[in-house]
Order: sequence, then C-alpha cells, then structure tokens
Amino acid sequence: MANELEQIQSLLEEFRRPVPNGEQYQDRLAEEFEIILQQRFTDYFLKIRKILDLNDDIPHMTRGSAGSSLVCYLMGITDVDPIEWNIPLARFLNPHRDDLPDVDIDVPHHKQELAMQRVFDTWPTQSARISNYVLYREKSAKREAAKRLGAKGRLPRDIDYEKLGVDVKEATRIERKLLGKKRCISKHCGGVLVFDRALPKSLFRDDNLILLDKNEVEDLEHLKVDILANRGLSQLLEIDPHTPLHEYPKQDDATADLLCRGDVLGVTQGESPTMKRLFRALQPTGVEDCVFASALVRPVAMEGRRKASWFRDWTEEGIKKNAIVYEDDAIDKIMKLIGISPYEADMYRRAFAKKNEEKMMEFMGRLGDYPDKYEIYDQMQSLSGFGLCRAHAVNLGRLIWALAYHKVHNPKEFWRACLMHCQGSYARWVYRNEAKRAGWDLRDLGFDNWVTEDPVQSFLDKGAWNSPGFLPGMGLQKLYLDRFQFAGIVANSRVFKCDAKSYIHFITLGVGEGKYVDIVVDRPVKYSNGSVVLGEGELHHKDNSEYLKVKRKSVKVMPITDYVHN
Repeated sequence: MANELEQIQSLLEEFRRPVPNGEQYQDRLAEEFEIILQQRFTDYFLKIRKILDLNDDIPHMTRGSAGSSLVCYLMGITDVDPIEWNIPLARFLNPHRDDLPDVDIDVPHHKQELAMQRVFDTWPTQSARISNYVLYREKSAKREAAKRLGAKGRLPRDIDYEKLGVDVKEATRIERKLLGKKRCISKHCGGVLVFDRALPKSLFRDDNLILLDKNEVEDLEHLKVDILANRGLSQLLEIDPHTPLHEYPKQDDATADLLCRGDVLGVTQGESPTMKRLFRALQPTGVEDCVFASALVRPVAMEGRRKASWFRDWTEEGIKKNAIVYEDDAIDKIMKLIGISPYEADMYRRAFAKKNEEKMMEFMGRLGDYPDKYEIYDQMQSLSGFGLCRAHAVNLGRLIWALAYHKVHNPKEFWRACLMHCQGSYARWVYRNEAKRAGWDLRDLGFDNWVTEDPVQSFLDKGAWNSPGFLPGMGLQKLYLDRFQFAGIVANSRVFKCDAKSYIHFITLGVGEGKYVDIVVDRPVKYSNGSVVLGEGELHHKDNSEYLKVKRKSVKVMPITDYVHN
C-alpha cells in the first residue's frame, strides 16, 4: 500500500474539476481525505473512476449518497457539488462505520449490458455480477405447497387448501418450512463485484454470475458498484445528448408552469398520478422543488396517512424547513438535539432506519428531559420508511426537471423519445396519442399498417389510432351541481389497500384529446383492454387537483365496440 501522500496524489491526479476557491472547500477536502485514508478506500475511488473511464462514451448519472462527497464531485464521479447543496458527508463516508461506501451509476437502459461487459472484459477473472435470491413469501409458499400435494392447473390468487382438496395440515407444514427459503436465483439489477485478485472459475456461472447476494457481499466487505439502467436518462439523451443535468437552467417559467399544472405525462420518473397531484399541490418554481418532490415520493418517505396530512399542509409556512424530508435532515436534527458530530448522529439515524432498538433507546437516554422527546421519537421512527438522501434526490429531481423542460420547449422530440424509451404506468395508447397530438404521424415513428379509417378498430388492433381526434363517444359531462357523468378508456389504474377487507381504486380515464379525468372508486373495478368505463360521480377539489368520487355500483364496464354502436 502506498504511503498517505502517494494515495492523496493518486486521487488528485484523477480530479476532473479544479478545486473551487474558499475555506469551506479546503476544509471539506481535507476532512474527506482523512476519512478515505483512515478507512482504506483509496482503491475503491480509483476503481470507480476506472469503470467510468472504460465507459467514457456512455453518459452516466451517479445517484445515491455518493453525491455527498466533494472528492467524488471533483473526480467527476458525480455532478453534485455537496457544498453548494449543503449536503453533509456522514451519509456517504463515516469513520464510525466499517462498511464500504455505496456508489450507484445510472446509464441509459440500452447501454447497461455494454457497460457491465466492459468491466468483465477488463477484469476477466476478478469481476462478476452478483446474484439476487428470490425467497418464498406467504403467497408463493402456499402455491408451492399446494402444487407439491397434487394441485393442478391454474391456481387461484388466494389459495384455500380445503377448496383445492389437499391435506390442510400437511400443506401448512410444507408452507411453514418453505417460508424465507430460496425460491430461485436471479441476476441483481445492476450489482457488479471487482475483486483484488483472480478467483477460481468454479465460483462463476457461464453468464458471469457469482453466487453471492447483496447482503453477503456487504457482510464480506467486497467492492461493489451498481451499474443501473435508467429509462429516464435514455429518454433525455435521445432528446439532447450534449447538455449535462447540472447545466439546465435552475428556473424557467414555462417549465414551472407545466409542473404546476401537473402536466407530467411522459416525464419518466415524474409522471405517476401521485407525482402529478404533488406538483399541483407544491406549485414548483424551479429545480429545487423537483428535488423536494423526489424525496417525498421516490420512494415514499412516509406512511400513507402521514403523507396525506402533508398534502393538506403544503402551504403552511416553514414545512420545508422544519420537517424531516431527507435522511440528511435527520442527521442534522439529531446532531443539534444532543450536541454530537454528524458522524455519530448518522449512526443514530441508521439505528432508527434499521430498527436497532438498543441504539434507539440510547438516543432517548441522551435526550434526557428534552421537551416533546416522545414526539421526536415517533418522528425518528418514520425513518424506517425512508430511502432517499438529499444527494439522491438532487439527481432524480434534476432529471425530472430536464425532461419537463424539453416537454414544454421541445415537445415533438420529447414525445418521440418517450415512445422509444418510456415504459411508465400509463397505457401505451396514451403515449402514442400524445405523440400524435405533438405533430407526429405515427407511421413515421415505425408504427406501420395502421387502420386509419376506423379509430376504434385501430385501437383494438394496434393499441392506438393515427386518425385525428379522440375515440368517439368519450367525454365528461356535468349533470347538476358537483355531479358529473363520464365515459372513457383506462389510461392508468392502481388499487390501494385500506385495511384487511377494503380497497380503493384510483383510475385515470382518457375522455378526449389531451383530456384525462381521475376517478376514485370505493371498490376495485374489473376491466380489460378495449373496455369503456362509464358512470357518474361527485367532483372534489384538493390541493389544486380535481377528482371524481365514485361508488362502485354506479360504474359500468363494456367493450368499446358495444358502447360505440349503442
């Protein structure tokens, strides 16, 4: 191992950006170098840089806590300046932890295999893709137990051993034995290992898979980098391959207005109905609000009820400043509450995230007689649902902002790229119809042999239509007061479980050219492709969004051909 000065010099030689002027940058850089040397992470940073150099023709976006590091920023591993974004280092590098830092590299989804293969070719006997162990859960264990005892054919969604005619006692015994056991082995979505030395070929499968999952890799302290596929990045680079995320304008009135309207359809990673309602509630003015929204929804940073209460309180003064939104906020709050370093505070944050009760009680003891200590405890317990640090949110928020920017300023190319790369939660006809509205003849985009004379038949045969206008007979009509009648094609659908016996169905219906209506049904609605959903409901307004509250008994579903001909 080289001495400390040589190690620092090896890192400095890989800097792709000059060190900014200012005492804050100098102090942070010295702090990071000290921890990197203490934890023996020099080779880790150099190998990450080497992997990026191998793929220098493939644009990347480094997500996750690596954006907390100034060294990563200066080495060009990330494009997030942690000083500018006020991101503490502790979430990424912490002298109190002995685990390796985690670097996740996003690449365009169609370039992922190429990027991985270059790693395998460079370190042919030292690199491999890690495994993902699929375990038996309650439903899969029940299904397997029933099959082992002779149940044949297509089994129902909810297994009932008695109705299937199998021995209930024996089936229950098999089910309990299977729970938590390995069901099968698949490839991890992007985890790649690079070892310090060559390993025997017997440890690798032919497809370069090694039989270690992410937990085993963490326990054995092996170098891992995640090379992940990102369709949003693919979509953005299809539109503009030259402008890095951090170079898009931080504020743009037209983009902000589009987000305020919730016009996010086609914006990969920002188009879900939840994000649409969130943007309408938040009324963003720039990229920072996209970062904030990303932390709340991707992933959901709180339980459903708590999130609902936040939706009610968006406009209250100080919510952004005082609430725990990012994991970094928890570090900052713990640090200030009990007067400790950010590194020690991060250990308590991790304790609440991992439900380490001993460490959690230790934190409560250090709070002493602090007022509202139990409210603080409840707030910290919600960290177990968190999964987003500020650095991660910055990259996701920037990506959403950049795509929204192109949707408003470059709509035709935006929809072409969307059709090529986006696989969102909306039905395919939605994206194709929006591309048509943006000015494309769908045949120019590779959709040949269209039945243009009859949009209904074209929709049934091809999943979209190339003729002008929307499908006939669809619409939203006011009956009286807040009662409306609707008829439309399902654009988006999701069932939410309220309790053990009740569900709510959120459905977005296409009712006209560029017109969609959200309905909330008190029970699930069964429908199929090519069906029209019609009925009536009461209009509700909430957080700048509108939706129809609908009773299941008022909803009808019928084939579009029957509906149109009637």
